[in-house]
Amino acid sequence: MILFLLACGGPSLLDSADLGPFFAADPVIDTIDFECDEDAEAWTFVVRTQGWTGGGWLWMGKTVADAESHKIGSVGAAADGSTDKLKLKLKISADWRDASANSSTRWLCSDLDALSMMTTVYDPKADHVVDCRAWGADTTLWLSVDGAFDCDKVWQTDTGGRTDTGGSTDTGR
Repeated sequence: MILFLLACGGPSLLDSADLGPFFAADPVIDTIDFECDEDAEAWTFVVRTQGWTGGGWLWMGKTVADAESHKIGSVGAAADGSTDKLKLKLKISADWRDASANSSTRWLCSDLDALSMMTTVYDPKADHVVDCRAWGADTTLWLSVDGAFDCDKVWQTDTGGRTDTGGSTDTGR
């Protein structure tokens, strides 16, 4: 059995000097798309990057005291290491005390204009944050939140990042 395993382990097909695009550079955020669907009572965030990531974090809040953080994971990394797609879906909790990290949030769709948000992405080994974008009501909020990355890159977009889901029916429940 041991001889069989050794026989299958022949010389590497890749020359160590020619590793291609894998981990060649730190990932860079290309796009951020998000929507809040009142009918489904959920927020969805999609972050696309150049290069593979080690995942990232999404932060949401109005003040230092109510900031939330949620892990955002890869759902579509290109085989050649050139791109990555991170996605997070958060259910809206009917009672803010029931919000749970990485799965639900206290924030209603009607809170959007008052919210500050930030996303970060890690290097492929998930050792450290290599890129970020802040947007929303106060892009400097994250400088005061314990544990948040000090992000100085403000995300600007003509559409505000919102994906149009049709007319708004948010009642601010």
